[in-house]
Amino acid sequence: MKKAKQAHVAKVALCALAMVPFTQVGFADPVFTFGGDARLRYDFVDQSGFPDDSNALTLSARAALEWIPADWVSGLIEVEGVGTLIDDFSDLPGPNLSKPLIPDPDHVDINRLQLQFDLGQNSFVTLGRQTLRIDDQRFLGMAPFRQNTRSYDAIRVSVRTQSTHTFQAGYIDKVNRPLGNRTPIGEFDSDSWFANANLQTPIGRVGLFHYALDLETGPDTNRIRTLSSETSGIRFDGRYHRSDLKFDFEASYAQQSDHADNPLNYSADYYLVDVKTFIANLEASVRHEVLGAGGAQAFQTPLASLHKFQGEADVFLSTPIDGIADTSVSLKYNGGAIGPLKDITPTIRIHQFEADRGGATYGQEVDFVLQAKLSDFKLKLTLADYRADDFASDRQRVFASISKRF
Repeated sequence: MKKAKQAHVAKVALCALAMVPFTQVGFADPVFTFGGDARLRYDFVDQSGFPDDSNALTLSARAALEWIPADWVSGLIEVEGVGTLIDDFSDLPGPNLSKPLIPDPDHVDINRLQLQFDLGQNSFVTLGRQTLRIDDQRFLGMAPFRQNTRSYDAIRVSVRTQSTHTFQAGYIDKVNRPLGNRTPIGEFDSDSWFANANLQTPIGRVGLFHYALDLETGPDTNRIRTLSSETSGIRFDGRYHRSDLKFDFEASYAQQSDHADNPLNYSADYYLVDVKTFIANLEASVRHEVLGAGGAQAFQTPLASLHKFQGEADVFLSTPIDGIADTSVSLKYNGGAIGPLKDITPTIRIHQFEADRGGATYGQEVDFVLQAKLSDFKLKLTLADYRADDFASDRQRVFASISKRF
């Protein structure tokens, strides 16, 4: 019964797709389009406390076929696979790791299997296995950094009014995590829903959001329910661009508490302030983000695209019990070129991590990211150095990748 529930939304989409006849009134000659992407990535981790380093060379590929039988409906199936070329790393979490974790296991699965119904005015309903990227993906995202991305068995409604205001709401039946199906924690059983509205104002965009996450994962005999939460918040982002002064700014606040069958009793706050300024091709930013402590658990974001936040070394993929305050500064240069390399973009960011409660200094991290384009290929090199004080252990990571869309 439980397995049937987990796959229910995807099965409904597949059955509906199969039942729509080409000869139905209102259908033109069907259109098929094909696309995809591939990424080859080397990942190195040197982490204190492990006897060996990790070295991984993995190749991920996605291939999607879209079927458009009419201007008001489309169907899409996308297959995703990850293969290992250098297998000198631990790819799944476990109690006896001798090498640092790189969570990119071999995996082949259906990443998307959806029907989308066009409501006009850039509004639509999407049913089936799909990706979700809400706002900056801080609370609900697809984890695009991982070789196997996250997808959702869900139904989503997206409405745009007056070309400026947007509203999204949806129900999530299952979360397909990047760890894949080789581990009992590779998915979340879900009875979750979300709502998100963005209103355009003269000074910027104001967003309101609510996420009611009822999540269960792990083996049947020992289900983990501690990540179920209810989060409500507000978000503001805008820009002030004049010939002599250019700023982008972002601020957010949210409050979270336990939800559904979560055995932990807590209430925690989230704060974000981010300011960017631009001078010629230089971009400088200051960012302060707090995931607060709150009783038995701190503020958690289990469905975020986590690698985007709190450092490239991936030390803080879950929030410590005392919360975390991340203050960072960065400097970025946009748009250089050397020979065949175009859009060369180096970025350096420095993080200071502290506890939200208790005053502990977790550690510092320096990240350097270099991106460029070579013809139709995207190149990326990342160096991350985390130095621990009161949390975790020293960690150095190197990522190097080449990717292409087709």
